[in-house]
Amino acid sequence: MADNIEQVIKDHIIKEFMHGKPDVELDGDYPLFDEGIIDSLGIFRLVAFLTQEFSIKVEPDEVVLENFESINSIKALVDSKL
Repeated sequence: MADNIEQVIKDHIIKEFMHGKPDVELDGDYPLFDEGIIDSLGIFRLVAFLTQEFSIKVEPDEVVLENFESINSIKALVDSKL
């Protein structure tokens, strides 16, 4: 299941946030925020997706940059909720 969570997150980010960036090699540690893939609005869109996809509740105090810096950090947040 762990690999599946990572793949679901990665596929969603590629589909929703990577328009016009086909040459980016997205791995687990790629700095999503620093590289402009996800912005502050994107974090809230991502929270909505995670809530629906994994049936989790992300608390307001968890909506911080550290939890959305990379696929690995997003996966860690989801793992902590499951």
